[in-house]
Amino acid sequence: MTWLRRWGWLLLAPLVSLLVYRQSFVVWFARDDFAWLGVGLGIVDFPSLLDALFAPKAQGTIRPLSDRLPFLLSYSLFGLNAKPLRIAIFLIHCANLVLFARLVYQWTSSRAAAVTAALFWTLHSSLAQPLTWASAMNQIFWPTCVFAALSFRHAGRRVGEWVFFLLGFGVLELNVVYPVLALLRYPERWRSTVPLFAASAAYAVVNRYFAVPNTSPVYAINANPLSILQTLGQYVLMSMGSYIPWSLTPLTPYFLGATLFALAGFVLVLFLERDWLMAYGCAWFVICLGPVLLLPNHITDYYLVVPAAGLALAFGVAASRRPHLMALPLIAYGTGSYLLSQEILLYNRKQAESARVLVRGVEQAVALHPGKTILLSGINSDQFWNIVLDDPFRLIPGAKVYLVPGSESNIDSHPEYGDPFRHILPRPEARGALASGQALVYAAGGKPLRNITGYYREVAALQWARDLAPVVELSRPFLASQVGRGWEPIEYGFRWMHPNAEITLGGAGKILFVECYRSEAEPRPGPVTLTIRHQGQVIGVLGLPRDRCQGELTLPERLWNVGELRLELTASPAFKQPPDNRELGLAFGTIGRK
Repeated sequence: MTWLRRWGWLLLAPLVSLLVYRQSFVVWFARDDFAWLGVGLGIVDFPSLLDALFAPKAQGTIRPLSDRLPFLLSYSLFGLNAKPLRIAIFLIHCANLVLFARLVYQWTSSRAAAVTAALFWTLHSSLAQPLTWASAMNQIFWPTCVFAALSFRHAGRRVGEWVFFLLGFGVLELNVVYPVLALLRYPERWRSTVPLFAASAAYAVVNRYFAVPNTSPVYAINANPLSILQTLGQYVLMSMGSYIPWSLTPLTPYFLGATLFALAGFVLVLFLERDWLMAYGCAWFVICLGPVLLLPNHITDYYLVVPAAGLALAFGVAASRRPHLMALPLIAYGTGSYLLSQEILLYNRKQAESARVLVRGVEQAVALHPGKTILLSGINSDQFWNIVLDDPFRLIPGAKVYLVPGSESNIDSHPEYGDPFRHILPRPEARGALASGQALVYAAGGKPLRNITGYYREVAALQWARDLAPVVELSRPFLASQVGRGWEPIEYGFRWMHPNAEITLGGAGKILFVECYRSEAEPRPGPVTLTIRHQGQVIGVLGLPRDRCQGELTLPERLWNVGELRLELTASPAFKQPPDNRELGLAFGTIGRK
């Protein structure tokens, strides 16, 4: 009880946060979560583990302690059960609130300032996104490193500061700004910040060297001062709840009034007190936003999580200095922020529930029809970009899932994010799969999913009967009608041809391309010559070496628009494969025209 009386006030903000975000524990996975959940699927040995943890991914980022390890452990231990990960994220958030309140108390010796700052921060709407979307959890993990490092610095424990400072680089690249926060808070210890700046600079150089350059216009850097100021202004408005880029909330007019009210009270207290710590809190906001101000096309609410802690510090100090001036503005703002947090939570929960219904429905379909391919009908644009794009179905053992042909008509075009056609089974393959009984079609328009295979078998027979695929992946089994004589059964990702084989391509195109495989074990070290004929006439010859077994050639003009192109392939020299002495030519992956 003595400890509770002395430190119980530290638990007030976590308890309020539990009240505000109690529904976050039932939010499932959505959007980028599925990409990160699959980060460990390719792990077979120690090198592949290192690759999963440290290889640049997602805009070239390297975040082993936030984007990689938590998802890897979550999926390995709990599969697609999101609740354990949600609980872990929330507990770390509660630890952050305690660390932050204790840090403010160390700086001010005021419990009122510490409690107000922690409450302001936990009610800030920017926290709603990372607490209800697992892919943004790095914004919950990074404050732990910053607050702990500053606490150790305050206590003069340099080893502890360095441990958490270095851990921060494994969480988020924005950790490079920490030395600036440390220097401004403890300017008299400037010498001890020099190694911190050196470490941040070294990390920036190394990260720049290893990270994959991002060419997406969404992440285009703009260092124009006017652009930076405009982006900062948008983040200021966002931090006060009056600008939400992804939602036209009816709360905006209320927030604008509450924001002006809170700002007026804060500016008045700052003018009266001329308090350095309040100014430091405002500087914290700008410093932590600094790197993302260069990204005007990627303004995101969760980037405000750590900057908002600076505002919370400033408002907490103002409330402790002049409570009679700050009480009503903070209550007004806190009420509005709570309502906005609930709107964001509801939005993420609806998206995650849509994902849960679809993925769990496919999981059940795979269990009912093992080995079959599942085709999904009725996928709308929102479902595609928020669920299907990151291929959650690869997390279901044995699942082979595509969208039905024609699904692209329901999906808005966003080439900067991805290509829907990569997930759509072409008509010729869908026809073959349905005709052979190797595929079933499920409607995804409601819950649960509905089996509508009979209807699509009729569609395939009546509308897709004459379609031929312009590109044939030999490892996929549904184009048997286009694969002629001279082919072995499908093996692991390829298919062997005999010395002579036939194949038919549809569509149109000027270029014929092939992709094949050759191993070091082949008893023919030199190139293999692939001769291609049409109606007995040679139309091209490709030399395919062992180290680059792919090539392309320009077709004769008379064949560019031939809708049914029958080709005869001859590979030389051939060889006999022990132990059955099969005579083989080439192992093909893909052949097609473009």
